[in-house]
Amino acid sequence: MTFLKFEVCVVRRFQAFVFFTAGLLLVAFAILGVGPNQVERPPQPFFQDFFSGTVLVQGSPPPEGTLLVACIDGCDTGFESVPYALKADGTFAQLEVNPDDETLVGRPITFYLVNEFGRTRAVETRPYIGVFNFYVQDLTFVEPMPVPPPTPTPTPTPRPTPTLKPIPTLKPIPTPRPTPTPRPTPTASLPIAGDPALARLPKIALMAGAAAVVLGAGLLFASRRQEA
Repeated sequence: MTFLKFEVCVVRRFQAFVFFTAGLLLVAFAILGVGPNQVERPPQPFFQDFFSGTVLVQGSPPPEGTLLVACIDGCDTGFESVPYALKADGTFAQLEVNPDDETLVGRPITFYLVNEFGRTRAVETRPYIGVFNFYVQDLTFVEPMPVPPPTPTPTPTPRPTPTLKPIPTLKPIPTPRPTPTPRPTPTASLPIAGDPALARLPKIALMAGAAAVVLGAGLLFASRRQEA
């Protein structure tokens, strides 16, 4: 019986210790204000964060003077840091992130390389803490730096189709007039010896002479008769 009483006493003391400890923890949680629904926030007021590191673009450092910026909630609508000109080996030191909007605390920081043709984003991101601390953050860029768009090839102006000149209408070749065939000039032919016409010439001449004498005598006789 004595042993049982001792065992019950030990169990009760243990239970009392457990409840006492649990009560102390609950009181401590209540006093410190720690609860499951409380969101942890950095000390206020918030301050800037500083970043240093090395930049590699597709495995190589970018050209010296390339600008690096840090943005929160988008560079156009949120916060954008002052650009930092990278060194020849691609390193940067104390890139300052100092937004003036408290709601940006805890939001991710994105890093960009920028030039006159655009920007490219780093693979890495980092939350904005705002406790005036210095961080080492190397940055990797898988996309190349923006380049100017290619100059479009001008479209050649089509040459106007030459207007074909009308083929001139050929004038009909005049039909040559036929050359008149010259008439043969009649050749005077002399009587040929032995020609019957040549044999009749003396008779004709005699008859013509006789007729002329008779006619002349008649005319002479007539004229004298008129005078008488």
